[in-house]
Amino acid sequence: MAEPGFPTRAPVRRTALQVLPGGAPHRPARTDTGPVRVYVLGSDPLARAGIGVLLDGRPALRVVGDGDGADLDSARPDVVLCHGTVPAGPAARGCPLLVVGGTGTARDGARGHLPATVTADQLACAVVLAAAGYSVVPQRRPRPEPVRAVSDADPATLTERERQVLAMVARGLSNAEIAEALTLSEHTVKTHVQNLLGKLRLRNRVHAVIYAFETGLTAR
Repeated sequence: MAEPGFPTRAPVRRTALQVLPGGAPHRPARTDTGPVRVYVLGSDPLARAGIGVLLDGRPALRVVGDGDGADLDSARPDVVLCHGTVPAGPAARGCPLLVVGGTGTARDGARGHLPATVTADQLACAVVLAAAGYSVVPQRRPRPEPVRAVSDADPATLTERERQVLAMVARGLSNAEIAEALTLSEHTVKTHVQNLLGKLRLRNRVHAVIYAFETGLTAR
């Protein structure tokens, strides 16, 4: 069944995306641990509502508004997520801009352009990465196999529980939220996170998000 606001897509074909470090000179990436504040921008109310439903139930994200951008200043988002064509003016307010859908490419220094075929997990992960200062774009074909910027470690080295924890880290959940979801102690989750970072040779949780995104673990 198609997600609200997105066209029907073939279930056997997964969208291939690439994470790029850095991006346009926006305000500094957020460093606090609270939910990422997202403003959904676009001209289609149904599409905006669908995106809001996909994102607002996730502990790592909080939708603080949607519309044509007139109330962006009062909403104070960490990331602006635009559906379709980026309107002139409102998006350029020193806030990372992420575009989903539409036929063009992201303009005005946007942190990424995602096709409408992204999964809900990929979309949420891309918002977390945009808030951390990274860009997400579709892989262009033909192209050689991309070199991962963070690690070339095999995800098969992880246990099933570590894979579950990594997928939740990639969606921006804290150790406490992961512990509650998996009925584990917070100390046990912390141990799993430390173990998976060591096995995958990753420096921090942001790199874990990128690794999970590029290896497809967020689309499981």
